[in-house]
Amino acid sequence: MEYITTKEAAEQWDITERTIRRYCEQGKIEGAIHAGNIWVIPMDTPCPTNADRSTTLKPLANKVAYQKSKNNHFGIYEYLQINLAYSSSRMASNRLTRDQVMEIFRTGKVSVAFEPMKIDDVVEISNHFRAGQYMVDTIADPITTVWPRKLHHKLFRGTRADQEGTLHIGEYRGTPNKLGIDAATIPSALNALITEYESRKNITLRDILDFHARFEQIHPFEDGNGRVGRMLMIKECLRHGIDPFIIDDKHRGEYNRGIGSWKQNPSALITVAEQAQTRFRNQKETLDLMEYCRPITGRGAR
Repeated sequence: MEYITTKEAAEQWDITERTIRRYCEQGKIEGAIHAGNIWVIPMDTPCPTNADRSTTLKPLANKVAYQKSKNNHFGIYEYLQINLAYSSSRMASNRLTRDQVMEIFRTGKVSVAFEPMKIDDVVEISNHFRAGQYMVDTIADPITTVWPRKLHHKLFRGTRADQEGTLHIGEYRGTPNKLGIDAATIPSALNALITEYESRKNITLRDILDFHARFEQIHPFEDGNGRVGRMLMIKECLRHGIDPFIIDDKHRGEYNRGIGSWKQNPSALITVAEQAQTRFRNQKETLDLMEYCRPITGRGAR
């Protein structure tokens, strides 16, 4: 009988090598043999059917969901949580540093800054992490009109605006937006957009950006539309096997101009997204290397 390594099986089955090693340890791969420090697998053995939802997820989405379930630090899940919370909230005038955001994620605490700190900044970052957990838990789910409203509620629950009643969390705005779009048209406009998007087959990056630009133009909420929309883009990239991307504050101008000119010049926003994808791929390569080194050294690469 011929055998293949876990690395060869990962390439053949399009799942991570770590997942295959875990399947071997759990006895899920028939005929797998632990030879010394490695596992070998019969060449003709089919990919095991996992009992959980990972079989419905794309490889990267599955990895993110697995790391979330294990509270994994230094992985791609943590990277997405910290950097999306920092960058997206920074665009909305949150002044916490990236180190403070990382500290909140890892410890639930935050170091005192040399300048006054807004309580809302801390609450919104903590909420963003909870919203990110919800996003990962629902990666495989189709978009509905309920999803953005649930996310909005999670993002702003307990903020000063929520407590004072100046922001109706999880509810559509009741006044026209800057583009003059009547609030009464929001439910029908959003439903039409979602129905059109979900009817498409083989979703591409351009489809996701088209949805995002049109969602932002509808501007369904009084505040937080960008944060909801950017997290929705991450979800859809993971759901459809597209490299996700995070728009950082340095590229805010190009990003906003790209949304504004989407109908006339879609290439502007596409360029911003593709550049952000490149930055994500570079970071992912570094994290993959650290993950590879950790079982060998017992610690991450320094």
